[in-house]
Amino acid sequence: MSDSTDRDSAAAEHQRAVQQFLLAARAVPASDWERSMTHEKWSPAQVAEHLRLTYVVVGQQLAGGAGIRVRAPWWLRFVLRRRILPRILSTGVFPVGARAPSELRPSAGPFEREPVLSALAVAANAAEAATARAWDNPSPSMTHHVFGGLRAPTALLLLTVHTAHHAGQLAPRAD
Repeated sequence: MSDSTDRDSAAAEHQRAVQQFLLAARAVPASDWERSMTHEKWSPAQVAEHLRLTYVVVGQQLAGGAGIRVRAPWWLRFVLRRRILPRILSTGVFPVGARAPSELRPSAGPFEREPVLSALAVAANAAEAATARAWDNPSPSMTHHVFGGLRAPTALLLLTVHTAHHAGQLAPRAD
């Protein structure tokens, strides 16, 4: 996964996922934007803020700053990276009960729709560009709270799957 075609394909898939999320978020009726979804604990506004926070933290780390604190011991990270991560990346389905780390949990809000979505789009583009720059680096570029260090190609794929996952949460609400 190191040539530019793979990088370009991964970037295109990521951009599609981000656009899918933005369309789904903009289709949520204004009266439902801050209301918790019946099948989820967060409102659409909080989901959008969660994604914005995710992209900001990942972008900061890829630019040389601090990332997410790893919370799993080395042996559990080893198992999860080999058994759970490939399943998530291939199916787009996250384990039931998977929780966001505290760094990426949104507050209660309120979150104005367009400012949050605009900031999310900017942060997603910046994180994508940072992963492109780190693409061929053999060292981990991003940390995940339970998977540990991930190289840029895996990080971008996980971001894509994560964003598509959240777009799917909003899609049933869209007309």
